[in-house]
Amino acid sequence: MLKELKSSYEQASNKTKQRPNQGIVDTLSTLRERSLRYIDESAYENYDRILPLNGNQPTLSKFRIQDNDLPHIFEALKTATMITHLDLRYNRISDEGAGLLANFLKDDQYISILNLQGNDIHRKGTQSITNSLKTNTALSSLSLADNSIGKDGGMAMAETLQININLEHLNLANCDLEMNSLVALLTVLRYNPSLKSLDISRPVPQYQHTNWVDDIAIHIAQMLEKNTVLQELHIQKYEIRDTGFMWICQKMQHNQTLYFLDLSCNRITRDGAVYIASMLEKCSLLRLNLAFNRLEDEGAGHIATALLHSNSKLRSLDIRSNNIKGDGLCSLADAVKFNSALMELFIWGNVNEERACLALENLLKIRRFEPDNIDVSPYRVDARTYLAESTNNLDKYAYWKQVEPRLRIQPAVNREALSERA
Repeated sequence: MLKELKSSYEQASNKTKQRPNQGIVDTLSTLRERSLRYIDESAYENYDRILPLNGNQPTLSKFRIQDNDLPHIFEALKTATMITHLDLRYNRISDEGAGLLANFLKDDQYISILNLQGNDIHRKGTQSITNSLKTNTALSSLSLADNSIGKDGGMAMAETLQININLEHLNLANCDLEMNSLVALLTVLRYNPSLKSLDISRPVPQYQHTNWVDDIAIHIAQMLEKNTVLQELHIQKYEIRDTGFMWICQKMQHNQTLYFLDLSCNRITRDGAVYIASMLEKCSLLRLNLAFNRLEDEGAGHIATALLHSNSKLRSLDIRSNNIKGDGLCSLADAVKFNSALMELFIWGNVNEERACLALENLLKIRRFEPDNIDVSPYRVDARTYLAESTNNLDKYAYWKQVEPRLRIQPAVNREALSERA
C-alpha cells in the first residue's frame, strides 16, 4: 500500500514537472520502520489507515509540506482509499493550501480524521475549509489548533456547525478566537446533534469589554445546560473566576452527558470550590481538571468533602499547582480512602509538607492508586519523607498525544475491582 502511494505521489509530481518533496518520499519509504516511532501508535485503532505527514518527524523536519505539495498528495490519495486519517500537523500550509484542501474535501468520501494543527491558516483558509464541510459527510474529526483563524474563522465554523451533523471532534485551541465568535460557537452548540469533543482554549482576552470573562462563562454554562451530546470540553486560559465557575457548576447539575471538563489555567479560588460538591453530586463527570488555579487548603477541603459525601463517579482528578499545603492534601488523602471510584490523582506542584508526604505515602502503601495513576512517589532522606514527581500516564491527556481524537475517559467503571483494591 505504501509503495503504491509513494509511486502515485511521484507520478503526480512528475506530471506537473515539479520535483517531489524528498521529505514525503522518505516518509513513505520508511514509514513502518521509522516514522511510527514519532507518533503515539497506541492512540490509533487502525494505524495502518493513517498517513502521518506531520512536519515534526525527522524525515520531514527539513522538508515541511508547503502549498504546492498538496495537489500531488491529494492526487495520490484518490487511489489510496484505505487512508482515513490524514495528519498534516506542523507544516507550512497557508490559506492557499487550505483552499486546495477544501476542494479535495468537497468530493472526498474517505478521510475521517484531519489534523492541521500548527500551520499558517488564517481567516480565508478557514472559511474555505468550513464551506467544504457543509457538503462533506465523511470527516468526523478536525483540528485547527495553533492556527490564527481569528474572529471571522470562528464565525465561519459556527455557521458550519449549524449545517454539518457529522463532525464529532473539533479542536480550536489557541486559534485567537474573540468574544463574538465564542458566543456564536457556544450558542450553536446548545443544540448541535453530533459534536462530542470540543477544545476552545486560550481565546484572545477582550479587556475592552467590561466583565467579558463572566459573559463568556454564562454562555458556557447555558450551553452545558442545554447540550445533550458533548462529552469532553476544554476551556483553559479564560481567566474564569469564582462567579463564572459558580454558574458553570449550577448548570452542570442538569448535564448528564459530559464526562471530561478541563478548567485548568483559570482563576478559580477556594471560594469557587464550594460549588464543586453540588455539581459532582448530580452530574456524570468522570474527569475534572482544575490544575493551575488557586484552590489552596480550603478549596482542597471542599473537594475532599465532595469526594467523601457527594460523589461516587469521578475517576480522575487533576489539582496540580494550586498552592495546596498540608491541611488540604491530608484531607484529600483521607477522603480517597473511602471513595472507591477515584482512580487517578495528580497533585504535583503543591506545597508538600511532611505530614502530607506521609499521608500520601500511606496511600501508596495500601495500593490505593496504581503507580502510573498518581504523579508523586515518596522517598526518605535523614528519616524525613519527601515527595518526588514520578512517571505517570498524565501525558495521555496532552495535545501531542491526540493525533486521533477520541474520548480518553470512558463511562464504564469496574466497581468490584475498585472496592477490592480499596
